[in-house]
Amino acid sequence: MKLVLPVATRPLPSEAGDAAPRTGGRSRVQIVRAAVANASRDHVTSIAAALAYYAFLAIPSVLLVAVGVFGLVAGPDTVNALVDKLGTIMPREATDLVSQSLNRLTQHSASATALVGIGGALAIWSIGSAMQNVMWALNTVFGREETRGFVRRRLAAWAMAFFALIGFSLALGLLVLGSALSGWLGNALNENGLVSAMWWSAQWPVLMLGLFLAYAGILYLGPNVEGRRWRLVSFGSIVAVAVWLLASGAFALYVSQFGSYNKTWGVLAAVVVLLTWLWLSAVALLLGAEIEAEAEGRRGLRPAERGRSV
Repeated sequence: MKLVLPVATRPLPSEAGDAAPRTGGRSRVQIVRAAVANASRDHVTSIAAALAYYAFLAIPSVLLVAVGVFGLVAGPDTVNALVDKLGTIMPREATDLVSQSLNRLTQHSASATALVGIGGALAIWSIGSAMQNVMWALNTVFGREETRGFVRRRLAAWAMAFFALIGFSLALGLLVLGSALSGWLGNALNENGLVSAMWWSAQWPVLMLGLFLAYAGILYLGPNVEGRRWRLVSFGSIVAVAVWLLASGAFALYVSQFGSYNKTWGVLAAVVVLLTWLWLSAVALLLGAEIEAEAEGRRGLRPAERGRSV
């Protein structure tokens, strides 16, 4: 009679379930190194290029909605203030493209209500399609296959867009309205300088809160992973936001001081700069997702690994 001893085996991610993350006791430095290596294997830079392209296609419909909303509740000064605030986190050529597009749209005779209606319908569909591509990219990062149906995917994509819109509106809305509110409060208290300095200091925490909210919603709803917990601030989101702010600032400095896009691309320079900035933003998002997948131990098996495990 042969005695067979049981062999301890490590369950596959699909067998262990998604509700039990495994970090393996690794340090954050080790997690970041593993995430960077996985980002290279996942071809994150190429995936980010696809996300930048689809995000760029969604911009016209968003501008239609923006013009309609400004026509209903604000004036041209608000548009200029918004573009100025965008200039703090975007390259100048990109903000020039947005400003020129907004100015051309405001010259049309269509009513603000019509712009909101038409632009809203186009924005819902185009942004939903862009977010579905973000879902595909996040599934690639987490090593998962998409099993959700068409309706569920669309609902998740629109929910992701809603979180992104809330974060964007929270950041830029308060930043734009903040100058008027701080001026009114400073005049009321007769302390314009103090109130202005305090509000300038408060702008960046507001911007960070908006970015963290948008990132948390996208990362919670995007990948096809069950049992993930909602977290407003995480290690991956901190890295993603930091990388995005540093990359945006460095790219804006490069374009303004060393870039030769206008000489090379001519009238297309603004488009190229905006696409490059969107690509950098997508890389930061996916890098943060790679870190989240490593930190939570939720990375599934890639096709090649599945073949070796059979």
